[in-house]
Amino acid sequence: MNYKICLSLLLFLQAGFAYAEMIKSYTIRADSVCSGENSLMVIPGHEMPQLLGARVDKLSLLSLLHNKRQMIVFQIDQKDSQGRFTFSKNSLDNSQTSHIMGIHDELVFRKKDLGEHLHPSSELFAGYSLIEIEVISESADSGVKKASGWIYIALNSTISAKKAADFNLQNESLIYEPEEDTVISPIYKIGFSKDQPFLLDAFHWRLPDRLEWSHDVTDKMKIRHIGKFLGFPFKRTDDDYYSQLVDIKAGPLRVIRRTENKVKVFWKLKSPALYIDYVMLPDGFIMDSIIDIPFKISFFFSGLQTMTSMDWNNAPELPGLTIKSVKPRLTLPVNGQPSDDKDAFNQIAGREFSLSSKPGRFAVKLDIPSNFPIHSQLYLRDALHEIDLPENYPGQFGNVGFKTTGWENIDSKLHHLKFTVCVDRI
Repeated sequence: MNYKICLSLLLFLQAGFAYAEMIKSYTIRADSVCSGENSLMVIPGHEMPQLLGARVDKLSLLSLLHNKRQMIVFQIDQKDSQGRFTFSKNSLDNSQTSHIMGIHDELVFRKKDLGEHLHPSSELFAGYSLIEIEVISESADSGVKKASGWIYIALNSTISAKKAADFNLQNESLIYEPEEDTVISPIYKIGFSKDQPFLLDAFHWRLPDRLEWSHDVTDKMKIRHIGKFLGFPFKRTDDDYYSQLVDIKAGPLRVIRRTENKVKVFWKLKSPALYIDYVMLPDGFIMDSIIDIPFKISFFFSGLQTMTSMDWNNAPELPGLTIKSVKPRLTLPVNGQPSDDKDAFNQIAGREFSLSSKPGRFAVKLDIPSNFPIHSQLYLRDALHEIDLPENYPGQFGNVGFKTTGWENIDSKLHHLKFTVCVDRI
């Protein structure tokens, strides 16, 4: 009798060893920047304390889909305590480095890779030490929270991030072409100015057959500054910028570009360096301006206004181009002709608008921190007879964006001002 009991206990223990070791379970409210089928989920390190201190190159992400184990491509981007991305010496290497997961770092993966809940008795993840994460999302319409799905982080894994990317991404990854300073996604191809690399100057839609690209549908991204310096009026355009590309991280899910920029103030006097990070996503991008000025601007400047906009191309590639404001709801045709409604658009104190045409849609949002004392209103110039120097493009066609005021009121603390653009095919 004792022999049978010992044998049963041995078989039970052996079966137990066939299961995964579940170290910790978390339920996390995670948002995706955009809402399309290619959107990404971002989870900061402080939401997963059990993961802190782990070597990034020893981690892998797994999910359960249709009762099968799936490898998930992911990316971990390092950040410092002030929300700035940090770059390694080999940033262009797509593989994860051997750094240690920190409290400010970000875990990034695709929303569509979320899977089903793993039953404790499942043998599909046998041999893994797992951290279970239930990701909660919120319905935009009702505000009701619901489970989006689960992912599992395997510790001390032998599956490299690069192998997972090669296996699972195929033609859906972001591609960075350093010689052209171009980013290619499943939806778009974006190029940056060689003279002022903080400015986007080319956008191509991927055509429905996914084998060809549309013509460039943009003229130029523009940033204009007007105001007074020591009481004297001034205006600054592209000709007054000094910009250089200083850092790049080209991961499989996000490409992060940092530029260092200065503006000519007076004669040979330049502004302090302003760093701009472009966080390129499969379905859009974030333009993060890192503002850290070591003195009060009001000592020297007054009445400062900044216009940040994109001038589009009056070409057949943009049929039926329209602009919509969110609040109040206003829909405007882009035709190069001024109108009273377009003048009214410029009076809207807003931070969101969208731009739609036959190929696809842009949803644009400006995020201003609550402690950042600037104000935003929508900005539009749609007049083919108006020349906007110094660029050599005739007229302005749907030149739309934001006008921000109150810059002289900001303090000497570090702030982040973010423009978020989500793109999707219609």
